[in-house]
Amino acid sequence: MNTKTATSTALKSEINDDVDALKSDITALRNDLREVVKDMRSLASVRAQQGVEKGAELARKAGTEMEEAKDAVETRIRENPLTAIGIAFGAGLVLAMMRRN
Repeated sequence: MNTKTATSTALKSEINDDVDALKSDITALRNDLREVVKDMRSLASVRAQQGVEKGAELARKAGTEMEEAKDAVETRIRENPLTAIGIAFGAGLVLAMMRRN
C-alpha cells in the first residue's frame, strides 16, 4: 500500500508540475498574442496614414494638372475664338442628336 501511495503522490506531483508548466506557457502565449495584435494595429495605422498621404499628394497633382489644362484651353480659345465657337456648336449638336435617340 505504501508503494501505491508513493507512486500516487509522485504522479500527482508530476501532473501538478505539468499543469503549472501549461499555465505558464498559456500565459506566455497570451502575452505574445497581445504583442502581435499591438504590432498589427501599429502597422495598419502606419499603412493607413501612408495611404492618406499618398491620396492627398495625388489630389494635389490632379488639381495642378487640371489648372494647367484649364489654362491651356483658355489660351487656345483666346487664340482661336471662332474655332472654339464652332467646336462648341458641333458638340452641342451631337449631344442633342444623341439625346433624341
